[in-house]
Amino acid sequence: MFKLSGNSQIDRLNHMALVLAKKGEAGFGVLSTGEQCYVALASNRIDLLEQIGYTIPEALARISEWIPLLIASWEYAGNPAKYESAEGK
Repeated sequence: MFKLSGNSQIDRLNHMALVLAKKGEAGFGVLSTGEQCYVALASNRIDLLEQIGYTIPEALARISEWIPLLIASWEYAGNPAKYESAEGK
């Protein structure tokens, strides 16, 4: 499970990343491009980056101010696609 960041926007995106890691796409299209980049990286979904026309380096550049939060939230969380549920368990 990701570690709560204390930033409500990032925590909301992290929860969405849990859901998207299971190959869903609900809500992805309504996010801003920066939010889409963050969620795609956090959920380990490179296909979502391709869908919005971004490479990994481009996505990292786009979310540069959020990179420390991404790392702090997910560094020891493992691959969310392997979690049993979207609740991170």
